Amino acid sequence: MASAAHLLKKLASQTAVYGISAILSKFLNYLLTPYLTRVMPDATYGQVNLLYGIIPFANVVLTMGLATGYFRYAAKCRTLGDKRRLFTTTWGAVSFMALLFGLLMGFGNGSLAEAMRLAPECIAAMTALIVVDNVAAIPLAALREQGKAVYYTVVNVSGVLVNITACILFYTYVPGASTDPFWVLAANLIASSVSLLLLLPNTIKLVSKSFSPQLLRSIFTYSIPLMMAGIMGVAGDFIDRQLIYFMLPEGIADAQLGIYTAVAKIAALLMIFRQIYTLGAEPFFLQGFSKEDFRSANAAATKYFIIAGIAIYLLLSLFDREFAYIVGSDYRGGMGVLPLLLLANLLAGILVNLSFWYKAADKTRVAVWITGLGVVVTLIINMLLIPSMGYRGAAVARVVSMLLMVTLSYVLCQKYFPVPFDLRRIGFYFLLGGAIFGLSYATALLPGWGRMTLNFLLLLIYLLTALKVELGGRKISALWKK
Repeated sequence: MASAAHLLKKLASQTAVYGISAILSKFLNYLLTPYLTRVMPDATYGQVNLLYGIIPFANVVLTMGLATGYFRYAAKCRTLGDKRRLFTTTWGAVSFMALLFGLLMGFGNGSLAEAMRLAPECIAAMTALIVVDNVAAIPLAALREQGKAVYYTVVNVSGVLVNITACILFYTYVPGASTDPFWVLAANLIASSVSLLLLLPNTIKLVSKSFSPQLLRSIFTYSIPLMMAGIMGVAGDFIDRQLIYFMLPEGIADAQLGIYTAVAKIAALLMIFRQIYTLGAEPFFLQGFSKEDFRSANAAATKYFIIAGIAIYLLLSLFDREFAYIVGSDYRGGMGVLPLLLLANLLAGILVNLSFWYKAADKTRVAVWITGLGVVVTLIINMLLIPSMGYRGAAVARVVSMLLMVTLSYVLCQKYFPVPFDLRRIGFYFLLGGAIFGLSYATALLPGWGRMTLNFLLLLIYLLTALKVELGGRKISALWKK
């Protein structure tokens, strides 16, 4: 049986490799937020985010959970021929669904545009973007499964660079572009097309004539519950944006949505950490460990994820005034909900760690129960709070929903696949982080440099305490000398 430390080192190396790619891609793409929030009025920026709230939902439906299924079944392949059959089967199914979606959307383009109060070309660009992204989904998963980190990085970063360049060119030189969300989608479509072209060499090597309906049925048994959970999960993540848009008065809704989504982009720095972790952790935990190895690694990984997640939470919340400059001045009035959105993203990361047990145990139906609860709670609280509280009610709903999903997933995990999570240490770090966050309200009264200095010291106290608890004083001294 491998030690937890050895398994964690392997997980850390995988996460670091894919994390470099994700950090570069996300950081470069993140540069668009301050740019767009300055060239666009808040109403137009709200429309952009309304459209981008639909795209993840469509992606989950069209991939049908087959990307995760690909990792699970790739671990069972004994020969290259088996793996090529797996790739051809999953890629063929997802690509067919994507193209069918594009065809059907072509017939309903005008009606949907009218219902969303948007131009038809915006819906057409969004549809094309969804099709291209889904055709690329399984080839990207294959790169992760093959461990082709450099290739994966080149594809991602190239797409982001093209996206940024095209977006800036459009909004600099196209007359009237600042009030038209179409050009954001057009730039993204060009970038996704470039990424798809870069994937072709590896895709050609993997594809074969051996499409297997029997294999597809088997993978569907595993993946369809994940798709259903994914649909509900994305609905839970983005339904607040749709409800803000449709429940508030027309003149107010666009501005409220723009402010909420702009602040959510700052909170997304914690979500980026979660995504980086998932890139390495998902193929790692689904490669077929023994139960004991899985349990020890999952427990340790969850604890260290929480330690790092709380550190990022404190960084963003203690220095919220500085991070507020990421968005335009018109959007900074919503920074009061940043701590809530950060907490929701931290809980979402914990939920990722609590999802690996049922994926590894082939009990993917559990995902439907958990995310179903989350969607129902999100919908109810949003409908109760948004009319009176606006986007603040949406932030509250997100935290409550995530907390309930984490609780249910933990309870089910301990019942069906017990994992020895270190609850005492985890609870200690939450209490320490909460205390430091509370103290930051006192430092908020100080002038700029005084506040920043004390907040830096508070963050340092958390980090040093975590190091001492996890490594011990002697190891810290040795590490410092080294």
